[in-house]
Amino acid sequence: MASTVTSMQNSSRAVDEFVNKLPEKIQQFVEILRRIILTSSEQIREQIKHKIPFYSFKGNLCYINPSDEKVVLGFSRGADLPDEFRMLVGTGKSVRHVIFNASQKIDEDKVRNLIYEALIVNEIKGERFIKK
Repeated sequence: MASTVTSMQNSSRAVDEFVNKLPEKIQQFVEILRRIILTSSEQIREQIKHKIPFYSFKGNLCYINPSDEKVVLGFSRGADLPDEFRMLVGTGKSVRHVIFNASQKIDEDKVRNLIYEALIVNEIKGERFIKK
């Protein structure tokens, strides 16, 4: 399956290649998440970082970490997000994530809401709080 996000101006060829190597059912799931993230703001940039797709806007925003049966959508400042729909899990100091079973349907509106929350938090806090 060829990547469907390649026409977006903020997409990355390295992420295209990463996604194209995934098993088909995981690939389709990752493409949906990727599309939601990249269409949430033209200012979001994607890259491969720590061997997985990372998304940034004024610092690390979120990442997609796929495995054989699930996909994790992590938020670098997840602990700071309002998480209106109570989707996030985790107990770390800052990172929170949503764990999707590869067979479940993605509620695109709820995921997009998390992305918007993360964009606002990063806009407010900026890069000054990110450890390099």
